[in-house]
Amino acid sequence: MWNLTWGKNRVLCVPSRKIGEIMPGFQKEYEIRYFQIDQSKEATPVSILHFLEDIAIFHSQAVGLGIDRLLEKRTGWILNRWVLRMEKYPRLGDKISIKTWTSRFERFYARREFMIDDPQGNPLGRASSLWIYLNVDKKRPLRIPEQFEQAYGVIEKMVMDDSYRDLPDMTDPETGMSFRVRRSDIDTNGHVNNARYVEWMIEGINGDLIQDYQLSELEVVYKKETVYGTNVYSEYQMINKAHPEYLHRILDKTEDRELALGRTVWQKR
Repeated sequence: MWNLTWGKNRVLCVPSRKIGEIMPGFQKEYEIRYFQIDQSKEATPVSILHFLEDIAIFHSQAVGLGIDRLLEKRTGWILNRWVLRMEKYPRLGDKISIKTWTSRFERFYARREFMIDDPQGNPLGRASSLWIYLNVDKKRPLRIPEQFEQAYGVIEKMVMDDSYRDLPDMTDPETGMSFRVRRSDIDTNGHVNNARYVEWMIEGINGDLIQDYQLSELEVVYKKETVYGTNVYSEYQMINKAHPEYLHRILDKTEDRELALGRTVWQKR
């Protein structure tokens, strides 16, 4: 059993049998601003994902492996999967504390965990993510250098089930929605930002659902990158009507290929 006590920019991770053992991690506080909320004055799921991406970048910078350092060697990280589960969304003006740590390095994959709490330490949500280390010019995975594990450290504590499951196939999609990739959709890698795909997935669902329900669980699998000017299409399929659950697919209409797959579960507000 683990007893986790978090300090500034690191985590004190104390197994019951080893008092005082220090292991790495990162913690940062955020405040919910007006431009990050929905009509219910709660933080949007996309805003939560932006917070998670932000703290992952800050953690990398803190250990000396930030974006600029990696690009010097023409390397970087791309996100392969998100799993997000929210118990409660923070509201306008609320402060939240996010903790993150690396739970596994394996060949060219790294797994990163997140916990989202209110200022009193009550859990609001949790997330897990899978990242691929690659050569940004050749678009090929690279074996993660040993010094990365030494820099980040590893806490073998996962906030969810250890395995990522395959998403069900979409068999009967509903009529979706088309988008064109804008310059504001592009991130520092020159590709569409990860959170934008989730925005397209949610936007494609019938608007009545969003008024009465909030996203409680999200899974995303990123298949292919896409760039400015691409025409994309967001389609979905309901697989549970009693407790709203959907499958999602983002397609590149220009080259007729899958860009991302997703699953969302919704609960009554």
